[in-house]
Amino acid sequence: MLGIIGGVGPLASTYLYEMITKKTKASKDQDHLDIILLSHASIPDRTSYILDHSKENPYPLLLKDCQLLEKLGVKMISIPCNTSCYFHEQLQEEINIPISNIVANTVAYIKDKGLKKVAILATLGTVKSKLYQKELEKYNIEYVLANQEKVTNIIYGRVKKGLEVSKEEIDDITNNLDAEAFILGCTELSVLKGQLNLDNRFIDPLEIEVDLILKFFGK
Repeated sequence: MLGIIGGVGPLASTYLYEMITKKTKASKDQDHLDIILLSHASIPDRTSYILDHSKENPYPLLLKDCQLLEKLGVKMISIPCNTSCYFHEQLQEEINIPISNIVANTVAYIKDKGLKKVAILATLGTVKSKLYQKELEKYNIEYVLANQEKVTNIIYGRVKKGLEVSKEEIDDITNNLDAEAFILGCTELSVLKGQLNLDNRFIDPLEIEVDLILKFFGK
């Protein structure tokens, strides 16, 4: 059984579940994965805490959810939120089953593809905590940062509010970036890849997550 801590954000969680279902090799219901999707939308915003530790800490609730899923018998936990990887090491120390690290998995994919320079589009919390930067530096992969104000506006001002985003708005961010590929380093941005039919230069961590989940469970 797979455990998903969803609600971070809700749209990305449903997108992950949908992709897992669509990409599973199945001819009948019973061929699909058993999944517990715990949609915990009230978990405090991860970026808010990372930028200001006086804000409510999401870690205790993330840990409680991981412990619950472990007790329920899941064999792997997925958290469809790049920024939550800020807490990954701390969480994994407390949990005896693997918690997928969406950031590390994405950078490993980039390394395997032989890419030399990528651009990071992510929340301010992910950027400030250097989650992607540190992983990329391990493999000597160069990176540039996208315009943070524009990226933040798309994530918090549009997607999380259920508002549409145009392809032109994404192009406005990426056209002047000197990079071979663009990391959609927030799962709200992952949702846009399918909606806007973005090309393969846009690396979607959720797509990578789905492939790793299905491989883990032999699906």
